[in-house]
Amino acid sequence: MIQESTGETGSHSRSALHYYNEGLALGREGRHEEALTLFNLALAVNPALASAWVGRGFALGKLGRFPEEIECCDRALSFDPACIDAWNYKGFALGKLGRFEEKVACCDHALALDPGNAAAWNNKGVAFGMLGRYEAEIRCCDRALDLRPRYLSAWVNKGYALGKLKRYDEEISCYNRALKIYPFYVSALLNRGIACINQKKYPEALETLDCALAINPLHLQALYRKGLALSMLGRHDEAIHCLQQALSLDATIADAWVVLSNSCFALGRLEESARAFDQAYYIDIHDVRAGIVRGLSLLKAKKFDDALCSFSNVLGILRR
Repeated sequence: MIQESTGETGSHSRSALHYYNEGLALGREGRHEEALTLFNLALAVNPALASAWVGRGFALGKLGRFPEEIECCDRALSFDPACIDAWNYKGFALGKLGRFEEKVACCDHALALDPGNAAAWNNKGVAFGMLGRYEAEIRCCDRALDLRPRYLSAWVNKGYALGKLKRYDEEISCYNRALKIYPFYVSALLNRGIACINQKKYPEALETLDCALAINPLHLQALYRKGLALSMLGRHDEAIHCLQQALSLDATIADAWVVLSNSCFALGRLEESARAFDQAYYIDIHDVRAGIVRGLSLLKAKKFDDALCSFSNVLGILRR
């Protein structure tokens, strides 16, 4: 939550605060374009209002404009180096750009200011997870959950890390904790479905994924994973229907093309199987090249953890 206290006084700053507070209200309603306009007005009145820079950055991030979000957070920090929200949102934006070591550093700045900031612990855990440091992610999530036992995102992130360590029963327990707090949390349902697939519990996976799709019938990953579970159960006609739905939403999921190819092959639909395999191969080649280029760039920048993460992703594609 963006901090609303600015400590400013006078009629000039009251006008800026008026725009800022209106922007906050619009942001809470998900009206981020309109919120951005209000934050711009606040900054036109008072360019030194750190909280308005944070609000502007937050709105830009919600619009997918992460480099600009980082710039806004840096402006906020130039006026108020102790602005925890600015450190947290900057870290979030860096993560969206794949700059995970820098995200960890931002979280550390926030935690130096406030060791009890659960969001910073959770965000730091996410960064560690993206760097493949899953034990560290679990420790960070545990710190977040000590501070906020009903922190849904931290339960899901802890579960994700446990799953990467193949501790599937503990993983599912985390998702169950999240769903006990909020039964309609799609991320927890999706991840529980994936964990069931990893344990080859395909009927349980279908039941969980159907719950997710009842909430959001067009959830891309839930459709793909349901198609995968159906395919593994030999229910290939149903699998093809789910996979085609998923790919109509996003045709760049190579794994979905692979499963679609397998199901078509199992039904003797060989031409369709070959076309689906070609689509997967084309996407894989592109992703491998992009991953290698990114990894080499990170090595040159001496960002070794990020480079290792990129090369690990390439290896995962090649092993498919």
